[in-house]
Amino acid sequence: MRPRRSAGVARPHPEARTDPPAGDPPARRFLARLYHNLPPPLCYTKPVPRRADHDARRAAIVEALWRVIRRSGLHGVSVRSVAAEAGMSPTALRYYFPSQLALLEQAMTDNVDSGRRRVVPLLVAATDRAGVERMLQELLPTDGRRRFDQEVYLAFATWALADPELAKISEATGEGVLRLIARAVEVLAASGELLPELDRTAVANCLDALVQGLTFQGCARPGTTSPEQMRATLSAYLDLVCVPRADARGLGGVR
Repeated sequence: MRPRRSAGVARPHPEARTDPPAGDPPARRFLARLYHNLPPPLCYTKPVPRRADHDARRAAIVEALWRVIRRSGLHGVSVRSVAAEAGMSPTALRYYFPSQLALLEQAMTDNVDSGRRRVVPLLVAATDRAGVERMLQELLPTDGRRRFDQEVYLAFATWALADPELAKISEATGEGVLRLIARAVEVLAASGELLPELDRTAVANCLDALVQGLTFQGCARPGTTSPEQMRATLSAYLDLVCVPRADARGLGGVR
């Protein structure tokens, strides 16, 4: 236990400057005087930098990811390649995407969201066969942008066979497309254009299989499956399940 100081003795302030003892060596006395004559340290007054905008950094990484995919395909995606494209170190990128799988999951989700943003407004606006046909054509690789999206989708479907996490996204995507097509069939039924004797679920499943098949053919064999052929095949199937167009105009189905 430390002894108590007497009440009449004042403790010196720790910052108080005192002259060095006279018995110290000259060099030590010089350094002591130099130290005691230094000005007090300045307080840090510069503004603290803003916290990094993580959303903007993440968006920049995703853009770099898609540049790598367009240039090298999915097999070119790695933490190192995307980091180099984004102009950052692999360690910094792993803060946002810790692995190649995380990058692929992000790309697959973006691919699905891109298709949804194009298709859903067309389905919402559809009130008859013409609107439904426009919506279904949006799912087909009939131009460069749609073909790229569908090629990435098919590549992801292949990767998903060996990865459970990607498989979940792939299955959810397929189910979502089927729901959109089923809703399109309901639009045809409500407008009075779908043949009444047909089972709507069966029609939706057939349309889904047709769209998936045309997508594969358009991506795998674009030289023999032109956009015009894909549109004509889709239109021919709708002719089979819908009443003739003249009769449909006469029916004027009620929504």
